[in-house]
Amino acid sequence: MKTSTWGLAMAALAAASAAWAQTDASDYPRENVELIVPYSAGGGVGAMARAFAQQAQAVTRQNWVVVHREGAGGVVGFTALANARPTGYTVAFSPASPLTNSPFVNAKMPFQASQIEPICQIFENVFSVAVKESSPIRSFDELVAKAKAQPGSVSYSHAGPASIPHLSMAAIERDAGVRFNAIAYRGDGPAIQDLMGGVVDFSAPAISSLPGKPLRVLAVLSDKRHPAYPDVPTVKESGHTVISPGLNGLYVPKGTPGPVVARLEAICKQVTQSPAFAESAKNLYQVPAYLPAMQFQERIAQTYKVHATLVPSMKLETK
Repeated sequence: MKTSTWGLAMAALAAASAAWAQTDASDYPRENVELIVPYSAGGGVGAMARAFAQQAQAVTRQNWVVVHREGAGGVVGFTALANARPTGYTVAFSPASPLTNSPFVNAKMPFQASQIEPICQIFENVFSVAVKESSPIRSFDELVAKAKAQPGSVSYSHAGPASIPHLSMAAIERDAGVRFNAIAYRGDGPAIQDLMGGVVDFSAPAISSLPGKPLRVLAVLSDKRHPAYPDVPTVKESGHTVISPGLNGLYVPKGTPGPVVARLEAICKQVTQSPAFAESAKNLYQVPAYLPAMQFQERIAQTYKVHATLVPSMKLETK
């Protein structure tokens, strides 16, 4: 019986993959790397991704091309990653939210966590509560008081369903007994644009999305004050639940060869700990916080466990 052309092709591909997996991948990458950002352009994650890509290019002598695949709070981008060929040339730069948050608010997930392999943590993305500079709301307590007086009428923009700011504001609603009008966007860029245009009353953007914007920060969605805004109180100081910050790092499709994964982890460490990247991060009001694959995966797993008990109580599930 003749072997089919398809069978020969699959056998050749398997042999090539096996041979590649046995190499040390010291010459990776040999071509451009696509860096998926699952949120819209104009936000803090995209800005940090571009800063990382610039330094990764200097280290590897290959282009790292930032591609925005926004939608559904990061789920669209992670779905694209899960379905990509596991060669190491399609990588995501993102918070872990699609893994730690989205499964609890989406009745049907288009990908499984088992299809994604976290490589390293790069930084923790802290979010805020902000209004236009011309807003009459001067403090976080005033904002909560207005929401109590006008249930459901105080609107805010956030980076997408199950994003860190969405969960953070939902926790505040529960703690304070108030109800905001939450409006989901495809990232901080359009969310801030509509805030400045007067479409919404306030927004919950990342600190890294704030530089150069005419906004007043009312609170930091964290348990400690941010160095960029040392005089701005945290929501914890007001007695509210604090959601884990965005655990931003690199991810690849499961099945990516081990040597390539190890090489990516080494590149991530070199870039994240470089003075040039630290300076770029500082200009974006961020602080690099590298974690290797094992520690990053453990932190993601722990966050998932916490959200498994917290998020369902917020009743945010969508169809």
